[in-house]
Amino acid sequence: MKTLAFMSQKGGSGKTTLAVHTAVAASEEGDKVVIVDTDLQKSATTWGEARQHETPIIATVAAVQIDEVIAAARHDAMTLCIVDTAPHAAPDAARVARCADLVVIPCRPTAFDLAAAGSAVEIATAAQARAVFVLSACPFRAPEIAETRQILEGYGFPVAPVEIVDRRAYARAVSTGRAVTEFETNGKAAEEIRLLWHWLKEKM
Repeated sequence: MKTLAFMSQKGGSGKTTLAVHTAVAASEEGDKVVIVDTDLQKSATTWGEARQHETPIIATVAAVQIDEVIAAARHDAMTLCIVDTAPHAAPDAARVARCADLVVIPCRPTAFDLAAAGSAVEIATAAQARAVFVLSACPFRAPEIAETRQILEGYGFPVAPVEIVDRRAYARAVSTGRAVTEFETNGKAAEEIRLLWHWLKEKM
């Protein structure tokens, strides 16, 4: 079983959005997926409660229980564990990072998000975790995207080649307990998520 942790030290980075959509994309390609929601806001849990499908499984736990939950998921023959972490919770984030095969740091192309990305890098580095960046909630064709990519590359972690554009399909899908690959199967958002999942799978 592989463990993928989505981590940001700032709210609104697109962390939970990427976690749930990636989980469904992986599930659709045959993985047995569990989403571990350690965020006190429980956004992933709320999304799961609105779903019409039994997969992916959602486990709502405190970050201190992460080792036990991962062990249980492995025992239940899950093949992918996706952890959604809370922002501004450095000790918890460090605990999750140490358990992850790959830490995913979402970053919007804004100055505030870039500042928070540095904190996430410090946590991942201290935990000796492998990490990557994903440009999320990007405006269409904005020059800030290339600038942000260049700055992120300076940290030495890979940056996903696919950018997640700020599309309404993401919010509309989530509001009905679905992912974009279910909501608009052949849409641009679904294509982005599938490309992202394939890239993350290679990096794990």
